[in-house]
Amino acid sequence: MGNFSNHQKLLRNALIDPVSVLDYSISEWELLLRLVRRVKLLGHLAIELERRGLSNKIPVRAANQLRSGLIRAKKFQQLARWELDRITWALKGMNIPVVVLKGGAYILARLPSAEGRFFIDLDIMVPQEQLDQVEACLLKRGWRHREISTYDEHYYRAWSQEIPALIHRERETEVDIHHTIAPVTSRIRLDARLLFDDAITVGSPEYRILCPVDMVLHCSVNLFQNNELADDLRDLLDLHSMLCVFPHEDTQFWEKMISRANQLRLGRPLFYGIWFTRMIFQTPVPEKIENTLNQKPGLFSQWIMNALVPSALLPLHPDYPARFAQFARFLLYLRSHWIRMPFHLLISHLAYKCYLRLRPPSKPMIKK
Repeated sequence: MGNFSNHQKLLRNALIDPVSVLDYSISEWELLLRLVRRVKLLGHLAIELERRGLSNKIPVRAANQLRSGLIRAKKFQQLARWELDRITWALKGMNIPVVVLKGGAYILARLPSAEGRFFIDLDIMVPQEQLDQVEACLLKRGWRHREISTYDEHYYRAWSQEIPALIHRERETEVDIHHTIAPVTSRIRLDARLLFDDAITVGSPEYRILCPVDMVLHCSVNLFQNNELADDLRDLLDLHSMLCVFPHEDTQFWEKMISRANQLRLGRPLFYGIWFTRMIFQTPVPEKIENTLNQKPGLFSQWIMNALVPSALLPLHPDYPARFAQFARFLLYLRSHWIRMPFHLLISHLAYKCYLRLRPPSKPMIKK
């Protein structure tokens, strides 16, 4: 399933079967390192080689770069953990449920793919009705907003699933505060309270993450609904890791996942998540289980996505980027906007962005 170019095969083989890198030539290693760095997986590959006792069997230069990538990933994980601790401290006593998302959640859940995962910000979710209270509290405790335009401020407040990012004045760690998992202007309409109701506590009573099926659904939505997919292979690897781990922890996982996706009307993004993890990472998903989803894409949509998505998710060749892959990314960029906004908002949004390319905004920036 899937036709991959030579440089894509080089990367896929290293991620699916790390032992295969022992046969790589020096030139292949140089290319692999450039590709892995592009998709932020240096730390992940370093961990996988360490687990297999292969770190001392690869070229020294490659081992040093992988080790450096792992050290950097662990440093940012440490910063994110401390930021979560400080947010928990700032909101203590307010009785506001805080759910950790994305990379922070994968660390708390101890997913195998998380140990060397690189991320530079912390994502959390709070109920929409308490969003203003959380924001005001953090602003008083040393966090601030970046300077953004009046238009972007409105975009976040009215149309997005999150408010403008907060950065601590001293630590400069970015915090993204969500109130749901998909833009409010998108075609997805779900009750975020269901996500909070089934969130689970991990590690400490103050730390909560989405339940396993909701973590899978959020990852799928983030990939195939919220993002443009360019170089998002790391997120697909997260999804692959969850689909490998969670079924071993819960024998009813697959049935629960399908039922939850149908309940939340997230069949389409989950269909693509299952389809492309199986295609790219050979994820052991039960055969044809995606066919039991409601709202799955039609055959024509599947054909289009099959042609475009691998070229977007997998990195371009750093020296010889394929024109088709660049075109695929452009089409998926347009798709990401089309499914996030109704037509009348999309036209005005794209018109404004085009205007900015021709003339920088003259309005004063907003700073809080």
